[in-house]
Amino acid sequence: MKLLLPLASVLTCALAFVPSPSRKILQTTSADMSQNRDDGSVNRRDLLRTGSFVMASILGLEGVKPAQAIPEQKVYSSNAKNMMRLGEGDSSGGSVYDNNPASPKARARRAMVGCKNTSARSLAGESIGNTRLSEKECNQLIMNGEIDFMLQALTKLDCPSCPYGIGER
Repeated sequence: MKLLLPLASVLTCALAFVPSPSRKILQTTSADMSQNRDDGSVNRRDLLRTGSFVMASILGLEGVKPAQAIPEQKVYSSNAKNMMRLGEGDSSGGSVYDNNPASPKARARRAMVGCKNTSARSLAGESIGNTRLSEKECNQLIMNGEIDFMLQALTKLDCPSCPYGIGER
């Protein structure tokens, strides 16, 4: 890299004395001379631009492709894994939700979680004929032992990357 900088400056200075075929890049026209300087000197900006393009073509940098995607990083802590998951749009927190648990108490707990979600309540309410099922009414039905209507609604709204595993309608 230390060698490239002096080489670039020498080449840029040498370009000032090489005539251009179009005479537009390195030499100024009469309109440019009246706007910039009257002594006929070369426009410094055009000279540097030309020199940098020539250096890039000599070094083979004109075909440089954009940076590749950064490979997936290794994550060692659970907090970093959760933050990475959230950054990718997964709001589940890494949990896996079972909408059909084996234990009766687990089924009731899962159904109670469904009662807190508006989408699950409205879908479950449609299945039992109550279109405006409130959270209180839903909880009372679950406490009275009617659990399957909510678990069926949760199964229909299953979304592994959504909060609590419950998707939107």
